[in-house]
Amino acid sequence: KSTVDTSEIAFQTEWFSVERQRYDDIKALQGKPYYRINAPDGVIVLALTPGNKIVLVDQFRPALGHRTLEVPAGSVDSHESPEEAAARELYEETGYICKSLTQLKSGQLMASRLNARLFSFIGVGAAQHPSYVSKEDINVLLVSPAELKQLVLSEQFGQYAGLALLVLADW
Repeated sequence: KSTVDTSEIAFQTEWFSVERQRYDDIKALQGKPYYRINAPDGVIVLALTPGNKIVLVDQFRPALGHRTLEVPAGSVDSHESPEEAAARELYEETGYICKSLTQLKSGQLMASRLNARLFSFIGVGAAQHPSYVSKEDINVLLVSPAELKQLVLSEQFGQYAGLALLVLADW
């Protein structure tokens, strides 16, 4: 088992930090430092309406430089559980509230660099709260499973964590 010999924060923002680590016993690193991204855990939500429509968000992603179609997702705040974060993120991004929200699984997004876990949820009975007012530049779309499949195949929906969520929900 390898253990870190030294560790220090190389860069920090309000959203994440980059940690420089040194593992002298890992030959593949050849004595070079290893950089890990420290970030809060996240949640991703497959919200289904009573009519079996899937709630999607269309939003600008600065890291990509363009808008994306995704299922709602976000970070877990330090004071909340993943389930609380899932309900909050779904509401903040879309105004939707689910009659029930069930955790499916959790796992790593990018185990080679990121230490955060992603918790996946399925919500049923999703309905938009009548007094919801969006505070973000997000457009909400409702699509059928067949329409989502076409969005994936036409590369209009490319959120891989969302695709994994669909597989988990199907299983």
